Amino acid sequence: MKFNKRKIIDDFRAMIRLKTISSDDPGKMDMAEFAAFRKLLVDRFPNIRAHADIREIPPTGILFRIRGESAEAPSVLMAHYDVVPVDQEGWTCDPFGAEIRGDRIYGRGTLDTKGTLCSIMEAADRALSQGWIPKNDLYLSFGGEEEVSGETTGNIVDTLEREGVRPAFVLDEGGAVIPEGLPGLKKKAAMVGIAEKGTANYMLTVRAKGGHASTPPRHTAIGKLAKAAVRLEENPFPARLSTSVRLMFREIAKEVPIYERPAFAHAEMLEPAIKAAATVLGSSFNAMVRTTTAVVIFEGRSAFNVLPDRAAMGVNVRMLEGDTPESICEELKKKVRDPDVEVNLIAGTPPTPVSEIDCAEWEMLKRVIRRVWKDVPVGPYQLNGGTDSRYYSGISDHVYKFTPMEMTAEERGTVHGANESVKIRNLLKTVQFYSILLEEL
Repeated sequence: MKFNKRKIIDDFRAMIRLKTISSDDPGKMDMAEFAAFRKLLVDRFPNIRAHADIREIPPTGILFRIRGESAEAPSVLMAHYDVVPVDQEGWTCDPFGAEIRGDRIYGRGTLDTKGTLCSIMEAADRALSQGWIPKNDLYLSFGGEEEVSGETTGNIVDTLEREGVRPAFVLDEGGAVIPEGLPGLKKKAAMVGIAEKGTANYMLTVRAKGGHASTPPRHTAIGKLAKAAVRLEENPFPARLSTSVRLMFREIAKEVPIYERPAFAHAEMLEPAIKAAATVLGSSFNAMVRTTTAVVIFEGRSAFNVLPDRAAMGVNVRMLEGDTPESICEELKKKVRDPDVEVNLIAGTPPTPVSEIDCAEWEMLKRVIRRVWKDVPVGPYQLNGGTDSRYYSGISDHVYKFTPMEMTAEERGTVHGANESVKIRNLLKTVQFYSILLEEL
């Protein structure tokens, strides 16, 4: 499969140079950069421009519809083009310079997720130039507010739902091909998200009589909050196996030595051991099997000699299936065990439904992954973070979260960090993945 390597690199670098930095405050977003990015997608991909219906959906969305032989089972390929702000400290190059060093391209968004967005466009444009027509309608759905949980992708999904579009297959960012493999399987594996934990933010507040710090009460407002923080950390939510985790172990069973398969195939046999190990096997494993709490904000007075009349603590919670932002609010009150501590839900979204894997769509995705990465094991898992694809769970039973790139732990650590970069060969391999996937759609 031959590609125009120079064109792919040039298009990609042009994308990286645009400073599409999203913000919780829309007034701080440079909308000219966002508009320039959407214009780039139209200008640089002439075959998509000629064959697709193109709509901009506010505030930052662009939706391409490539009509297929049928509209009965449409597919959606997704990515976001906004990036997080840059702290120049730690960067050894211009974060928006798209500099090539050796075999890598450096810049904010190379991995998250302008690399996949560029690859989708390159693959579709090339396929259309060769006369390809999808079996079913194909939508390319791109938004510019994923990093701040903005409204764009929700608006895109609302538009599709009004038009009666129910995608048979949705693919967005998520897992990747990772060298360390699946739990219990010490070899390279492709991890595909099939669900996301819910997320919610809570503010815990204590109100007290202010005064001079020279005559403090036994427990200040901040002291009460500190005790509440300790209680949350010392009383975590119980470990349990979600549907996603059970399915992950079931799929692992197909890859481990035959004498280990019964235990993996029946995760309930491992559940006591998994629960016991949750607190000692690291934060990633722990987050996989329990609803987590993290104290992230502490507010009080800024003067040393003044007792605060109000102190507040922000807590971020990531929920397993079965929990809701409202049910967690009540659980936090029970854990804190102090009527002086007010617990208020600020905002939250519940866990997503679990996408099906006993279906043709999952088998198709596995088949494509294994054509590119040579029979690599494919494992479903649950994302601890959130993606824009959660909106599509309302109109599709097959929403998968997979970034088709091989990434080491070190590379994954540069996402949102310094010196984010992608190997050129990995970028080209991502184009190859989408090109093979288009043959199936």
